[in-house]
Amino acid sequence: MFGCIFRMGCAMVLLVVGALGWHFRDEWVPTVKALLTVEAPATSAGWAPITAAGGTRAKERIASLGRRGGPVYVTLTPSEFASYVLGRSPATAGVIDTSTRAVVQDGLLFIRTRLRLADIGGKDALGPVAQLFNETETVMVAGTLEVVRPGLGQYRLKEVAVRDLKLPHAVVGSLVGSLGKRWGPTPRPDSLAADGLAVTLPSDVVDLRIADGQITLYKRTP
Repeated sequence: MFGCIFRMGCAMVLLVVGALGWHFRDEWVPTVKALLTVEAPATSAGWAPITAAGGTRAKERIASLGRRGGPVYVTLTPSEFASYVLGRSPATAGVIDTSTRAVVQDGLLFIRTRLRLADIGGKDALGPVAQLFNETETVMVAGTLEVVRPGLGQYRLKEVAVRDLKLPHAVVGSLVGSLGKRWGPTPRPDSLAADGLAVTLPSDVVDLRIADGQITLYKRTP
């Protein structure tokens, strides 16, 4: 008898909790969604493909900074800059996936592509959410840019998402090493932040800025 009453009481509590949750869903659902997912920039934000041609254009513009009488700064589109960086990596040169695209929004450089998860450490590197994913998934990273020292900048990862599901920061840190092998020079420079991916730059570039949907590189001036 008491067991039946106890079960009925538990059921009533669950019903009340469920009803309250449904009633106040407009307050807690957005919070939970923000914690668990990354909202990618909309298609209208200007996602553009990363291509070898874009990398060549970026390389030529960046090289102009070092010429006598050359410009004080050059401006690149997000896809040109990402093409330049990825094209300089031995792991990605000539094999950039056609689905790879880039865009700038809210001061962050977003890059989205499809990857075999085995290439970034496998499912084991993704923590407890790994079982939700297939062997090949859409991966999106977002981060800021900064110069570390002459000849070296870094792309600091603020968000990493697999199929729009946000990965915990602890997992992001463990992925940096694997992503770095596809992204930048090896071995990984010691001066990078824990969440930083290397960006090789001409030694006279002293600043990197993300603004107005573009990326601007500034050179040292007398």
